[in-house]
Amino acid sequence: MIPIDYYISYASELLTKIISIPAESFLEKERADYLFSYLSKQESVFPERYGNNIIVKHIKADKPTLMLCAHIDTVPPANGYSFDPINPPIDEMRILGLGSNDDGASVVSMIAVFCYFVQNNIDLPFNIILALSCEEERSGQGGMKSINKMVEAIADFAIVGEPTCMKAAIAEKGLLVIDGVCSGKSAHCAHWEQGDNALYKAVDAISAIKALPIENLNITQIHAGSSHNVIPDICNFVIDIRTTGELSNEDILTTIQNAAPNCTCSARNMANHASAIAIDHPLVITAKSLNIETYISPTTSDWMRISIPAIKMGPGDSDRSHKADEFVYKNELAEGINTYIKFISHIQL
Repeated sequence: MIPIDYYISYASELLTKIISIPAESFLEKERADYLFSYLSKQESVFPERYGNNIIVKHIKADKPTLMLCAHIDTVPPANGYSFDPINPPIDEMRILGLGSNDDGASVVSMIAVFCYFVQNNIDLPFNIILALSCEEERSGQGGMKSINKMVEAIADFAIVGEPTCMKAAIAEKGLLVIDGVCSGKSAHCAHWEQGDNALYKAVDAISAIKALPIENLNITQIHAGSSHNVIPDICNFVIDIRTTGELSNEDILTTIQNAAPNCTCSARNMANHASAIAIDHPLVITAKSLNIETYISPTTSDWMRISIPAIKMGPGDSDRSHKADEFVYKNELAEGINTYIKFISHIQL
C-alpha cells in the first residue's frame, strides 16, 4: 500500500513545476505536454490527449463512473505582483505563483487522488476517470466544451476541482454578460440642440435596467465620447449578471431589452448557466455525513459545461483567485488530498 503522504509530497513538487510552465487560456500546449508526459510515466495510468485536454480512465467493471475534473489554464498575471508569477520564490509555508490556487492546487490534488486509488488497486463501488481541461478561464471552444459529450458518455457524476476551501458547492451561479449600445447623433457642443446625446440615452437605459427585479445585476463598464466639445453619438456599456437559474439567460436578455427599447442589448455567451445538484444525491449526502460545509458558489466553473450531477470542491480559497501574489498553503494541498480520499471512500450509491 503506497501511503497518502507519498502522494501529498509529489503533488507539492508537481504544482511547483507546472507553475513554471506558462498556461494562459489558449496557450496551454506546453503545460499539457508536460502533464501528459508526467502521467504517462505513472504506473497503471494511461492518459489520452484531446487537443490540450487530458483524460485518464480507470474502468474495471460495469459500474457507475465518477469523474474528477480540474482545469490546467490560468488567467494572465494581475498587475501588482511583488515577485515573478512564473518563477516565484520558495516559501516554507506556501506555494506561490500564477495559477497555484486557481486551479493548480486542484489539478495536482486530483492527479494524486486518482493515482492513489488506481495504484493501490482500491475497490470502489464505481469507476473513476480524471479530466484535465483547458480554456476554462475564457470559456473556450477547445476546452470542456469539446470533450463534454465524450466524458458524459462515460461518467455518471463528478467532482469539479476549484478553490473552495474544501467546502462542497452544491450549486453555483451562472454568468451572463450583456453589451448595451445606445446610438444618437453627434454635434458640436456649441450647437448641442442639433445633436442627440447617446450618453443621456444610456443613463436612462441603465436606470431602467437597474430597476428590474433581477438579482446580482451590475453595470461594470461604460464608454462614450471622443472629445469634451462633441456630443457623443454612441455609448457602450456592459452588464454583468451572476444568474441564479430562476430565469433563463434568454428570459433575462429579453427582459432587459424590453426595459431599454432605445438601446441594443446582446449577450456575449448564453451558455454560462447556473448549476445545481439535487440535495438527495449521494455526493450531497456524503458531504453532509462527513460534516463538510455546503454552500452556493458565486463563481462559475466547468460545472456549467457538463450535464451530469456534480459538486464543486477543492483546495485553496476563491478569494485569492485572479489576484496578484497568488498562492496556496502547502497544508491546504495535504488537507485537500486527504479530504478527497476520505470523501470518495465514503460515497455510497
